[in-house]
Amino acid sequence: MSGAAADLPIGFAHRGAPVQRRDQNTVGAFRHAASLGADGLESDVALTEDGVAVLIHPGLVARLRRPVSRMRRDQLPASVPTLEDVYRECGPNLHVALDMAAPAAVEQVVAAARAHGNPARLWLTYWRVDTLAAWRRRYPDVRLVFPTLLLRSTTAARRAAALRAAGVDALNVYHRTSDRSRVDAVYGEGLLLFGWGARHGAAASRLLRDGADGVFCDDAAGMVAALAAEGRRRALSAAG
Repeated sequence: MSGAAADLPIGFAHRGAPVQRRDQNTVGAFRHAASLGADGLESDVALTEDGVAVLIHPGLVARLRRPVSRMRRDQLPASVPTLEDVYRECGPNLHVALDMAAPAAVEQVVAAARAHGNPARLWLTYWRVDTLAAWRRRYPDVRLVFPTLLLRSTTAARRAAALRAAGVDALNVYHRTSDRSRVDAVYGEGLLLFGWGARHGAAASRLLRDGADGVFCDDAAGMVAALAAEGRRRALSAAG
């Protein structure tokens, strides 16, 4: 762990903690994740035709009859929440990581975090570095994340340095491509390292043992247990 923030590492519950698959990415799923002890939530963002930023996962988008951008907020299923809904039901101090699939929604998202949550715990994820750099200039109080599937050990430090120069806070890598050497290379350039795609607590545990600052996991309960175990392990290591 890089030690850049006192509340690291962060456990992001991917689409919340749904009791049934159809409940994923709903307020109920996010509330359940928070009740299990998850200190972070993850979702995808879309922007409606009438300018409302909503949290909706790609699977549901694919089942709709037309793109969200061509639908009004009141035409979406009632289960689709806004960021304000999540803050109201789950509290203002959770970390919220949003895949900005609709970058045009950024103004509404940041405004919601400033009004109802904590912008320092809002992590905006996007794959274009120039867009992230523009967001850094425009929104200095939020956190920015660059996602990638593959991070080569030979180029990890150079990639991290370029992202840091653009104002990015964290590099989010596919969990199977993360290891101690890549973590150290990213940290050496002053960036945080997250891991995405963990299905179960065991994968989250491996990421944490390698020093990851955050994990995105489908198994909220297993992730919370992994975070607790890693906290105990680090405390014992520091004491010894």
